[in-house]
Amino acid sequence: MRDEVSEVRRRAGKLREIRTAGGRRFLVLEGTPADRFLDPGRSIGPEEIEELETEHALPAGMALAYRLLAVRDRTEREIRDALAHEGVTAPPVVEEIVASLERRGYLDDRRLASAYIRYTMEHRPSGPHLLRRKLREAGVEDGIIEEEIALALTARDEARAAERLARGKIRAGGDGKRDARRVHGFLTRRGFSSHVVNDICARILRGEIPGENHEQ
Repeated sequence: MRDEVSEVRRRAGKLREIRTAGGRRFLVLEGTPADRFLDPGRSIGPEEIEELETEHALPAGMALAYRLLAVRDRTEREIRDALAHEGVTAPPVVEEIVASLERRGYLDDRRLASAYIRYTMEHRPSGPHLLRRKLREAGVEDGIIEEEIALALTARDEARAAERLARGKIRAGGDGKRDARRVHGFLTRRGFSSHVVNDICARILRGEIPGENHEQ
């Protein structure tokens, strides 16, 4: 069955999205043989539809992936999701893009997980529970997540990070019970282990952790 190009939308750079009257979407690169499909009203047959789904989708999908990776590292799942969002869905094309990126070293979920953990602990210290959730949301496998957290965040590191954050939440001369409740909620939301949170709060109640502005 034939279809018809109804609209051509500009995407990033030379990427263009072709929409058809039949509800299809194709991602192509301007300045390539796919240019002949960039005219609204152009009729396209089954062979041309297959050509748009495969032959022309491959370079467009690669260009999209490179643009995304130029901003920051991505997981394999993020790349797959981005391709699907832009209409690149033919399995052979998607698999070739992913495999090509992996061969070139552009896709490495382990490297991404390690870098994410290091960056987070330096700029926004968090506990292992929050780190796991964020990495899972990005599509990193559980095995990789656990290994990288174990390498980057020892029990002592977690306790020290939690204590530093707690000190910033304790008010000099304030009520210990109120401070402990505040710190408990804060550290729990930041994903710290329950035993670490409970230990910090017990120490606050005993007056062992002064606030950052505590007067000695």
